[in-house]
Amino acid sequence: MRIAIDHTLTVAFPFPRPSVALSLRVTPEDHHDQTVSGWRIWPDCDARLRTTRDGYGNVLTMVYAEGPIDGIEFHVTGEVFTGPSNGILSAAHPEPLPPELFLRPGADAVPELTALAVDAGVADDAVERLHLANVALYRRADAVAADILAASFVAAARRLARPARCVSGYLAQGSGSRPHVWAEAYVDGIGWVGFDPVLGLSAGEDHARVASALDLTGIAMVSGV
Repeated sequence: MRIAIDHTLTVAFPFPRPSVALSLRVTPEDHHDQTVSGWRIWPDCDARLRTTRDGYGNVLTMVYAEGPIDGIEFHVTGEVFTGPSNGILSAAHPEPLPPELFLRPGADAVPELTALAVDAGVADDAVERLHLANVALYRRADAVAADILAASFVAAARRLARPARCVSGYLAQGSGSRPHVWAEAYVDGIGWVGFDPVLGLSAGEDHARVASALDLTGIAMVSGV
């Protein structure tokens, strides 16, 4: 699938600052399941951009600008070509950290939603149990934000003794796309499997993957001062 990305990210400050240093997690990268073409980040001011990686291996764009400045607008464009994956992240995807790290509790769990997902049903198969949790959260999708649903799925998967993490990226929507958040859980013998509680389905070829981390803080599109 071809996913066209063309969106604007606006960062506003409560008062003009003499200088700004920001971290952006908006850039997908090539791997077995997706190919990125023509990726550009356009700030609306004179700024220096430097590409590096964070501790989870995500592409991190550092932005430095001199003020006084009361806000920056970033125009992000490009294309991502994805293939059918059935929600399974390719074994060829670089993983700097062991799955066991993602059994640690994160900071974004919502106890009521986590309990709902954990109690969604009993199944002998690990993937089926995770799908039941995903569908249980999907039934709340009209009233709960995507990031909270994803964090609740992650917390529930860890309660079920499955490593899990939050994931950010873009979701195909009509002829374009929008920023989106979902989750991945690790299953022995399969690897990392994507689950999207907003859709109640596995994360498929309509998802362009950007970043993953222990909790929502680690996948924030923008952070810094």
